[in-house]
Amino acid sequence: MAVILREPWTIERFLSWEDRQETRHEFDGTRILEMTGGSRAHQRIVLNLAHLLMSRLDATRFDVLQEMRIASGGKVRYPDVAVCHGPVPDGTKTLQDALVLFEVLSPDTAVTDRGEKRADYAGLPGLRHYVLVEQDQRAAVVLTRTAEGWTEAPPATGSEVALPALGLTLDLNAIYAGTAVPVQRRA
Repeated sequence: MAVILREPWTIERFLSWEDRQETRHEFDGTRILEMTGGSRAHQRIVLNLAHLLMSRLDATRFDVLQEMRIASGGKVRYPDVAVCHGPVPDGTKTLQDALVLFEVLSPDTAVTDRGEKRADYAGLPGLRHYVLVEQDQRAAVVLTRTAEGWTEAPPATGSEVALPALGLTLDLNAIYAGTAVPVQRRA
């Protein structure tokens, strides 16, 4: 559900409104978009990503957050997983920057995740990688920020997803563990 606003809203007005709602919403600058629940596969992939990152990153230097809102360029979005320099204070409700953002694609969100959110997230000064993880096939695309803009690596369909800004790679098999998405065996 999308609500088109009759008058312009600021991020501050949106955040104040959303904090009083029972469900989560994104704000694209002109509309309020109700967030719907994801499929089981979506939720499992998000959980796996968060677990893999938390188990591999130093918690004194990085914080891994699931579905926490982030403000950028007059918009408020909910990436599936965010990695920030951290730790982020417990009372934080809205992130202002991140180092890596992950979106797990679904048929309802893929166009927005690949287009509008890609552009929105480019406004985050510290963002180094934007990772698009497929939900129905075993593949991930890593976009890396360069001085010229985003560079897009070919989809990772082998065994690893490289994240140089974090100094690590994630096992693609582990990202999809517990889902019905076919997992290829390593050669």
